[in-house]
Amino acid sequence: MTFRARLPILAAALCLATAAPAFADPAIGKRVDAVMADDTVTITEAGKTVLVYRTKAADPAEPGRLNYIHPLYAPDGAVLTEDRPADHLHQRGLFWAWHQITVNGKSVADQWFMKDIAPSVREKRFKGDAQGGGTLTIDADWLVKINGEVTYVAGETTKVTVHPLKAGGRRIDFETTITSKVDALGLGGSDDVKGYGGFSARFVQPQNLTFASAGKTVTATNTAVTAGSSMGFAWPAGTGPAWSLGLACKANGQPITQWILRKELSMQNCVFPGRAPFILKKGETLKLQETLIIRPATPPKPKG
Repeated sequence: MTFRARLPILAAALCLATAAPAFADPAIGKRVDAVMADDTVTITEAGKTVLVYRTKAADPAEPGRLNYIHPLYAPDGAVLTEDRPADHLHQRGLFWAWHQITVNGKSVADQWFMKDIAPSVREKRFKGDAQGGGTLTIDADWLVKINGEVTYVAGETTKVTVHPLKAGGRRIDFETTITSKVDALGLGGSDDVKGYGGFSARFVQPQNLTFASAGKTVTATNTAVTAGSSMGFAWPAGTGPAWSLGLACKANGQPITQWILRKELSMQNCVFPGRAPFILKKGETLKLQETLIIRPATPPKPKG
C-alpha cells in the first residue's frame, strides 16, 4: 500500500474531534467562538469570521496540505492571506514548516514542499474565556515515509488564542509544541544561505509591503535580515488592505531576530533554526510562540 493510500486509514484511526462550548460574560455582548467541521475549524467573533484553520486536506493528491491557517481576516473582513498562489503553489496562509526533516541524521522528508510527510489531526477543541476570547487547540501526529513505511516521528500541539477586538485591532497568539517520538528528530531550514524555515506567512500583495522593526525601516534582502524581536508589515495607502501587521516570534522562549522578508510574490518568515537542523532527542520538545497584531493603518481618533 502506498504512503498516500495509507494516510486516510491512519487518519481515520487517530481522528477524534471534540469542542468545548465558549464562555463569555454576557455583559461583553460578543465573544470569540468556533464552528467545527470535518475539514476545518472556523473562529468567529460576534458571528464574523476571524480565521479558518484547515485540519484535513481538501485534495487527496496533496495529503500534506493541512494544519495551517487560511483565510485570515482583518476586522473589516479584508482577507490578509493567500493559499496556493500561482507563483509558489506550496505556500499556504500562516504555516510552520521546514525543508529539512531528518530522523537519526538521515533526511526523510521536506515539510515545506509537503513531500513524504503529512500531519494527521487527531483532536481539535475550543475553549472560551471570561474576557470574550478563546483558544483553539489542535493535536496532530507527524507521519513520515521511511523506507516505504509510514512512521510516527513527532507529536504536535498547536494553540491559537484569539483575543476580542480592542480599539479596532486584533491580537492572535500562537503556540506550537513539537515532541520527538524518535531517537533524534532534526528540523532545518532551506539548505542554502537563506536558511528559511519555521513560522511563515503568505500575506496578500506582498510586492507592496513595507517593513519596520524597532522604529526603523527594514529593507528586504535575498538572505536573512537581523532586526528586532518584532517586525511590522504595512501596505502603503491604496496598495493593499488598510491594515498594518506586527509579528513577534520566539523559539523555546528566546526571541527570534532573523527574518526572511520578501517585497515580491513570496512569503515572510521568522527564521528558526536556520540552515543547520535543530535536533530533538526522543521526548524532547520545541516550543514556538508567535504574536500577531492586526491594527488599522490609520489609528482611530480619540473620542471627546
